[in-house]
This record gives sequence, C-alpha cells and structure tokens, in this order.
Amino acid sequence: MTTIRATRPSDIPAINRIYNQPSVRRFTMGLPFVSLDASAHFFAANQSLRTSLVACGADGTILGEASLTRESSLRRAYAASLGLMVAEESRRQGIGRALLTALLDLADNWLNLQKLELDVFTNNEPAIALYRSAGFEVEVTQHHFAMQDGVLADNFAMARLRPGLVVDRTSPPPRPPQAPRQPFTLRALEPEDAPALAGLMNLPGIRHGTTAIPFMAETAMHGLASATGQHAIAALSGTALTGLAVLQQGQGRALHSATLTSMMVHDAYQGQGIGRALLNAALDLADHWLGLSRVSLAVLAENHPAIRLYESLGFETEGYLRADVFRNGAYADALAMARLR
Repeated sequence: MTTIRATRPSDIPAINRIYNQPSVRRFTMGLPFVSLDASAHFFAANQSLRTSLVACGADGTILGEASLTRESSLRRAYAASLGLMVAEESRRQGIGRALLTALLDLADNWLNLQKLELDVFTNNEPAIALYRSAGFEVEVTQHHFAMQDGVLADNFAMARLRPGLVVDRTSPPPRPPQAPRQPFTLRALEPEDAPALAGLMNLPGIRHGTTAIPFMAETAMHGLASATGQHAIAALSGTALTGLAVLQQGQGRALHSATLTSMMVHDAYQGQGIGRALLNAALDLADHWLGLSRVSLAVLAENHPAIRLYESLGFETEGYLRADVFRNGAYADALAMARLR
C-alpha cells in the first residue's frame, strides 16, 4: 500500500538517494554527486513557496517525491511549477500517478492555482504520457534546453489550465508626449539607480507589458544590480534612466544559455533606438563574453513592435504561453522565443 504525505526533514537522505540515481538524474536538471547538504539547503531555502510530498511504501520507504513551487512574482501568483521523480526500483507501480493526483487535488481544491507548469525532456515518453493523461499540453518546444547524455537536448514546457480563464484583450495605455530625441549611453545598473528604476517600473506602458505591479516600491529594486548570474544593462538619456535589459545566465546543465528576463524602454522614449541598443548589448555579452549558445525570452503576444525587434536579431518563436501573466483583472498570453547559435 502506498501512502502520500508531506515531506519531513528526516526524508531528505532518502530523497537525495533517489535524486542521485542515474535514470532520475538523466531526466531532471540534476548533476552527478549532489551532496546531502545541498539537498537539505534546497529544501530549507524554498519552504515558503514550495509544497513537497513523498510517496511511502508499507514499510515507510520513500518511493518518490513531488512538489509544487508557487511563482514568486505577484502577478503570476496564480501559477506553480511541478516537479516529480520516482525511484528506479519503484517504477511502473502507479507511484508517479499517485503523487501527481495528490498535487492536482492540492492545486485545484486548496491552493486555488489556475495554471500548473512543468518541464520535461522530449525523450521522456512515459512522463509525457502521464502528464498528458492529467490534462497537461505542450506549450513550447525549447531547443537545446540542457545537457543530457553529453549533448544539448530539447525540452517540452507543458501546462495545465483551469477552465474558464478570462483573456485580457485591453490595448496598451496611450503613450505620453514623446521626449526630444537625444544621445543615450549604456552602462551597468548600479544600486543607486533603485529610485529611478522604481519610477521606470511604475510607468503605465511598462506595467502593461511586464510583470510589474502598481505602486512598486524602491525597496523592490534592491539587489537587481548584484544578483548572482544576472547582468543588468541600463540606458541613460542624459541623466535619466530610460531603459533596462537584464540577462540571467543558466546554471548547471544549462550554463550554455541565458534568459532575457527584463527588457523595457521608458514610455516617453519609445522609437529612439534604445531597445535595439540594449538588446544588441545583451546579445554581445552572451555571444562574445559568456560564450552562450541559447538566449530565450517571453514577450506578450500582442506586443508586435517588440516581436519584430526580436525577430530582426535572430529570435524565433518556440511556442505559445497561455495565461502567462495576470493583467487588468484577466490573463494575457505570451510568445516564447529563443535565439540559437
């Protein structure tokens, strides 16, 4: 008989053992020889957003672990990412389905989550079949996503949505009078830019096209300039902060890649070449200094000027992200794009 229960600190050695099994590692983002200390730190550091369950055999042996990790972005708090693994010796016994069923009950009936997301390598056919049977659909095919068996392998981003979500079709707010065109410069974002950055994030046009919330505080900007693996490039027109691009480099088996997590230009400085300059600078960093072969991003599906800019610099659409962000009381879709070298 299999029992599903909440994960306890005493379960971490058993979970670490499963995570280090070769076939489990192959289909996750794990590296060989993950230490017990690293596993303990991971569980301790993610308690506020992550709900973890284990499947136990009749003798109490841990057979598998699964989790929901809720989004930290307030405008994506309705969504969570799902992870699941089953011990090599416990496969084909319904353990994965039991864990998945428990997580779906938790998401639907207790946490009020509207969207569940997961990543699965495209060659993991049993897992894909399980997820499809539970209502997950492939939204994106991410090419050269991560190392697997010595090569860069593709990945499916799959999602399951609660029915009846209202799609936001509102137009962007009117642009303010445009500022006179003037020379601009690029430099690293600095901690003292926090007040100006908060002002930038609170502009109606930027809020409409990003995950910013109204009335963002200056304190929310702290740390952006110095986060690990993050490269923030600021644009200044005179002394005014008028744009920002943030490139977040991958880790572990995704060291070859980065995500453009932020790309914005001041509402009053659109059409002055600032966005193209920021994007070129981020790609130069990725290509010529970090040696990356994949840069990805998400852009709201109706943001046609931004999509044209990305396409002009080699980005291609990899898929369509339904209900990717909450906006104006409804949900807005996005395109997933990537540029490969």
